[in-house]
Amino acid sequence: MKAAIINQYGSPRELHTGDVPRPEVDTHDVRIRVHAAGINPFETKVREGMMKLMQSSDFPKVLGGECAGVVESVGLMINDLQPGDRVVASLGLDGGAYAEYAVAKDKNVVKLPDEIDFVQAAAMPIGAGTALQGMRDKGHLRPNDRVLINGAAGGVGTFAVQIAKIIGATVTAVCSTDNIALVRQLGADQVVDYKVTDFTKLPEKFEVIFDAVGKSSFDDCKNILTESGTYVTTKVSGKQVLEQVLTTFTKQKSESILFTFTQTDMNWLLKQVTEGRLQAIIDRTYSLDELAQAHEYSETGHVKGKLVVTV
Repeated sequence: MKAAIINQYGSPRELHTGDVPRPEVDTHDVRIRVHAAGINPFETKVREGMMKLMQSSDFPKVLGGECAGVVESVGLMINDLQPGDRVVASLGLDGGAYAEYAVAKDKNVVKLPDEIDFVQAAAMPIGAGTALQGMRDKGHLRPNDRVLINGAAGGVGTFAVQIAKIIGATVTAVCSTDNIALVRQLGADQVVDYKVTDFTKLPEKFEVIFDAVGKSSFDDCKNILTESGTYVTTKVSGKQVLEQVLTTFTKQKSESILFTFTQTDMNWLLKQVTEGRLQAIIDRTYSLDELAQAHEYSETGHVKGKLVVTV
């Protein structure tokens, strides 16, 4: 099958198309004919080798942590999925979505409603899942809370703005000048242009601060948190882990989010899409042959919403 592969860690130029064997199906696996795959910043880190201690040392590697397509075959122990089903799936750190076929564990696959196209679906698992779990599970965001979302125009942030509004929060979105109209369209109540205003110096206080791009810190933000507010970041670091431990004993909390796919969350997100409350913002789409360019663009840090590869 055709896939975008790397034969060694390195720059985006390491990504090129090649022929690799079609992945085999184990008893709890689902093989998917990929129609679209999301492109995520963490995949650029995998390509660079920053995750190599958590992966096998085998090459070539096929990257890509999420996809949407049609079930081609299922493992022996699977009863609720069958060939021909439209699905969306998370593939985890091992990846494999930048290809004509990908294999996912059955627990990481959800049937896709007919109303949602493959490109929209492929953009959702990691970005929307991170936003939901970050604000709901880590930030404990509730109706009428005030939440500040840093990086509101990015792949996680665009979902975060919409999900916060679904929850019933008041949203202050931080983004660049070029993206103000977009985040207002997504429902933000107030928009802060970070090129003009330092959001950490705002006079308001927030129950939740969600840094969807991991470019601030708890120390930066604690003065604009309420007395019992929570800072949540997508960046995991030694300093952040220490802050999480230290704030166990204080009213203000510092948390980080590592996305974990669940079928319950994915089905809830898909329901919001079918009911018109949530959408994936797609900046650009690419072919498998163009993934090097896609990674180069991703690394500029200026993507509006998500990038998707169509297969």
